[in-house]
Amino acid sequence: MKLMHVAAVLAAFAAVPTIGSALAQPQAQAPAAGATAIPAGQLRAEWLIDRDVYSTDNVEVGEVEDLIIDPASGRVTMVVIEVENRLGLTQKYVSVPLDRLRAVPGERRVTLNMASAEFRDLPAVGY
Repeated sequence: MKLMHVAAVLAAFAAVPTIGSALAQPQAQAPAAGATAIPAGQLRAEWLIDRDVYSTDNVEVGEVEDLIIDPASGRVTMVVIEVENRLGLTQKYVSVPLDRLRAVPGERRVTLNMASAEFRDLPAVGY
């Protein structure tokens, strides 16, 4: 079941050029004998999970916690972001559309197309 989710995530990233083409990917290793390589332009969900999320005003607002997949289309539609308080404890989780994220090549962060004040006002999602 988990393999199906990963396959759906990989297929979804191929259809989202704002994330797929903007993220700097680590060097791929040669696949094991008999295995298929991940196609160019696609990336593993694991690579996006736990990335730091910054607002457009360059404030760290959280980190990518999870990806929400629409089962009808098999595409990633939303990104769940963990919002922490100043002590580093989880304050809440929010979700934003995948297309609101932009990557900063070469860094372990993504930028959310939203100011920090607007982000902090997003309602919590049950998670």
